[in-house]
Amino acid sequence: MALVVVAFLLTPPRSAAQQIKLGVDFCTLFDNKEYAHVDNALSGTIFSARMTPKVGVDWAQRNELRLGVDMFQDFGHNSKLLSDANIQLYYAYRAPRVKLLAGLFPREEMRGLSSPLFFDRDYRYYNNRIGGVLARYESARYEESYIEFAMDYTGMRDFSTREAFALMSSGAINVAFSYLGYDIMLGHYAKDYNHETIESVVDNMLVVPHLGFRPRFSGFEMDIRLSYVAALQRDRITADGWLFPQGAELYLAISRWGVTLSNRTYCGDSPLPFWAKYGSGLYHSHPIYASMKDIYEAVALSYERSFFNDTLALSAGFMAEYNGCGWGTRQWLQLSVNLDYGINIKREE
Repeated sequence: MALVVVAFLLTPPRSAAQQIKLGVDFCTLFDNKEYAHVDNALSGTIFSARMTPKVGVDWAQRNELRLGVDMFQDFGHNSKLLSDANIQLYYAYRAPRVKLLAGLFPREEMRGLSSPLFFDRDYRYYNNRIGGVLARYESARYEESYIEFAMDYTGMRDFSTREAFALMSSGAINVAFSYLGYDIMLGHYAKDYNHETIESVVDNMLVVPHLGFRPRFSGFEMDIRLSYVAALQRDRITADGWLFPQGAELYLAISRWGVTLSNRTYCGDSPLPFWAKYGSGLYHSHPIYASMKDIYEAVALSYERSFFNDTLALSAGFMAEYNGCGWGTRQWLQLSVNLDYGINIKREE
C-alpha cells in the first residue's frame, strides 16, 4: 500500500488520456529430468501449457492497473477442464528509472534471484506470480545497474496452510565489462494449526554476493561469474540452533546467435539442510542441491531467441548434471508468447 501512495504522489495531477489494455500471455513448458543414477533426486517429466488473458487501464503515462487469470493445463489431465487457475491483480507505476508494483503480479517483473539456488525452472513456471510488493531503481549513470526489493507472501496461516513469506533483494553495478552484485532471500516458514503433526517455524536466509565479467570478442559474448553462497537457517523445534552451510559457485558461459555453452560448478555444503523434513514446501531451488555430496556440476547447451518484435520467445536446451555421486540429464523446451493491444479513450472532465 505504501508503494501505491508513493507512486500517486510522484504522478502529477493533470488531465490525460486513458488507455484500455487488452493482452494475453501464453507459455508451454516441456521439462524432462533423468536422474536414475543420481541418489535422492527424482526423475520426471513436466509437459504443460499456461495462458493468461489480461485486461487493464493505463493513465497519466506511468500508471497501470491489470487483471488477469493464469489458466494451467497439464498434458495428460484429460479428465479435468483445467489443472489449476490463479488470478493476477496488480497496480504498477513505471517511470524511466523507478518501478513500483503492488498486488499479484508476474514473477518476471523481478530482475534478480535468477540462479537455480533460489528458484528451479519448474517452480518458476507453476509459481509465476509474486504476491506482495516490488520496488526497483535503475541507474542513469551505469547501464544495467539497479537495486530492487520485493516481498512475496505465499502462505496465509490457517488449519491447512503454513504461513510463508520471503523478503528478497538484489542489485548490481556494471562498469565497462565487469559487474558486482548480490542476491538475498530471507524466508519465513511457520507451522499451521494442525496439532497432529509436529512441525516448527523455520528461518531461512540465503545470501549470494557475486563478481563477474562479460567480455566480448569477434561477436562472441562471455559471462564469468564467481559467487559466494551463505545459507543461515534454523529449525526452531530442534536443539541444533543455527546452521551455516557455505559454498562457492563458478559460472562460465559463451554465447553467439542465441546459442550458449555454459558450465556451473558449486562446491561446498548443501544449501538445503532441512530438505528431508520440509522438502519443496520450504525450498524452491533446484532439488539436486539437496542430494549433492560436496559438489554440483552442470554443463548445458541451450538456445534462446526472441522473434516478431519480442512477442515470441523460444528456449531449449540439454543439461548434464553431477551431484558428487552420479550423473543425470535434463532437457527442456519452452515457448512463450506475449501480446498486448491498446484502445485509447478520452476521460470525461
